Amino acid sequence: MAHPIENILRTTMEQLKLIADVNTVVGAPIMTSDNTIVLPVCKISFGFISGGGEYGQQKSPLRKAGQALEETESGYPFIGSSVVGVTMQPAAFLTVQNGHVSVLPADSDGTLDRIVDRIPQLVGEAERLIQNIGKKKESGEQAQ
Repeated sequence: MAHPIENILRTTMEQLKLIADVNTVVGAPIMTSDNTIVLPVCKISFGFISGGGEYGQQKSPLRKAGQALEETESGYPFIGSSVVGVTMQPAAFLTVQNGHVSVLPADSDGTLDRIVDRIPQLVGEAERLIQNIGKKKESGEQAQ
């Protein structure tokens, strides 16, 4: 027979596994009217404590003469508890639109953060503009 604190810890961990499912961290996809897929991503924090002790007067178990107590039995009443705290915060939104994937943070602190987050998109736009300018120059030279 397992010690009662082992049962408390096992039950607590099993329940935490159910809470921390992958569907909790990455939410269900949301399809918008313009065919953009949005996936919410959450930050989950857990804190838990379990404990217990044996209190009171020692039990006097009824047993036959010569029969010993099991090794896990202490003869004292056991009291135990487990407490769990969970916080869940949106961290970002993963968007997929026309084959382009972007991450939109849920908590931008300021303008500088938004600029830094948009650098990949700005670089892509700059490359596209440079290619368009090059194509226009080539077509202008061919027309002459």
